[in-house]
Amino acid sequence: MEHSEAVDPVAVIARRVREVRGRHGFTAQQLADRLKAAGVPWDRAAVTKLETKRRQSVSVAELLAFARVLDVAPVHLLVPLEGQSYQVTPKEAQPSDRVREWVRGADPLPSTNLRIFRSEAPEHEWSDLDLPEREQAENEVTGHLLAGVQAARRAGLTEDQVVEWIRGAWRLADALEKGIDGEQEHQEEAER
Repeated sequence: MEHSEAVDPVAVIARRVREVRGRHGFTAQQLADRLKAAGVPWDRAAVTKLETKRRQSVSVAELLAFARVLDVAPVHLLVPLEGQSYQVTPKEAQPSDRVREWVRGADPLPSTNLRIFRSEAPEHEWSDLDLPEREQAENEVTGHLLAGVQAARRAGLTEDQVVEWIRGAWRLADALEKGIDGEQEHQEEAER
């Protein structure tokens, strides 16, 4: 995606805060008061600077506070509701619909390592994901790995030792998969 046509995340937050604040009927001062009550020391001028795009950044704590006091999920302030190109990193833009799914943890961005992406989700969320059969099988393997990691931690392994154990398990899984895939290819060629 072209980086020049993509929407900047802070500009999206500014626009969405202004829109949602307006729907609630809050003044900038009322929103600032609600933020202060939530522990974010903003005043009316800070709210106005954000909404008029004269503020260049919003911290994660501020984004979460805005979402909380405006009664919306953070993703609805962070990513445009409509399909647009969205600046994910300074060098990468993606369609906003895809970014919304990524932020929700439902669908990775292109060229993401699926094993890492899925393994960082809590196991109880795996059933919520609409996954093809192969990914479901990988998640089952990941579940076994996570159980192994928990056992390794209980056994007193350091974080580095646990990471190495995981890497070794994935290398073994990759080798087995390549062996199975290679065996299937060999069998298909023999059948032809």
